[in-house]
Amino acid sequence: MHRLFLLRAYGDFVILLQALIESPQKNKYTIIASKHLQPLYEELALVINVSNIQIQFFDFGITNTQLSLFTNKHLLSFNMLNELKKIKNFVKQNPNQEGQDYIEQDKRIGLFNAITGLSFNSIISTDSVYSTYAKFFENKELQKEEGQVAENNKLNSKKVLLFPDTRQAKKNIPSSLIYKLENEIASKGYTLEIAYFKQVPDIATTFNDKSASNNNKVVYDNFKTLIQLIIDAELILGADSLPIHLAYLLKKSHYILYPNGYPQLFMTPYAQINNRFGTFDHYNFSFL
Repeated sequence: MHRLFLLRAYGDFVILLQALIESPQKNKYTIIASKHLQPLYEELALVINVSNIQIQFFDFGITNTQLSLFTNKHLLSFNMLNELKKIKNFVKQNPNQEGQDYIEQDKRIGLFNAITGLSFNSIISTDSVYSTYAKFFENKELQKEEGQVAENNKLNSKKVLLFPDTRQAKKNIPSSLIYKLENEIASKGYTLEIAYFKQVPDIATTFNDKSASNNNKVVYDNFKTLIQLIIDAELILGADSLPIHLAYLLKKSHYILYPNGYPQLFMTPYAQINNRFGTFDHYNFSFL
């Protein structure tokens, strides 16, 4: 049995979970996941079928949304050494005699193995994340008609939900673009609701108070609310972040907005197949 150690952020977890659910080889893998991912998994288990997924959660001391080794901010910190020590102890106490141990991406895997004295392999390198996972788990290649994830279960609510903020500020959708999106989407007969994590930011008035009104804004601070917001909307707009990957997992139509020139390695197959992506300067909602 191969083991997949999931030590990264929530979006990475959702991407791998989706690929494993679709895999005809899922019985060959068990997931060893960091404890910080458990609340998200428990909420997802209420709305999708994860009965064939073998998963265990362990406290590796990860408190900064992902293993400190994978970050620049916490690299070579006391937390990083403590986390790696706990992973090393877990593997020593629970040796894998029947397969290979993997971590998700190859970022600093040499340093990971050198410090722990272990021999992990990686799944992802420099290729598109979704396509690499699909190949690793031997999933079939999606065709265009299969990419229409939500065409048969539209709510006809005319409700578009925008997630403008991300874990990385450089990917946040700017307020000037939010204003343009609201006007464009309204012109097509849809309403735009904007969902912010924890609080609505105090944005300086750029358009003489003509930006999206407060009653079009909602706040979420837990996974249950986030998932329900996505389920209730007809179309999800957002930056490349957790809500977009949840939308793909939950089979909801979505459109990804990238900063100009930003890498698109985490694009969902639905967005790629159906051309549902754009940049802050160039996007197309003609499909509405």
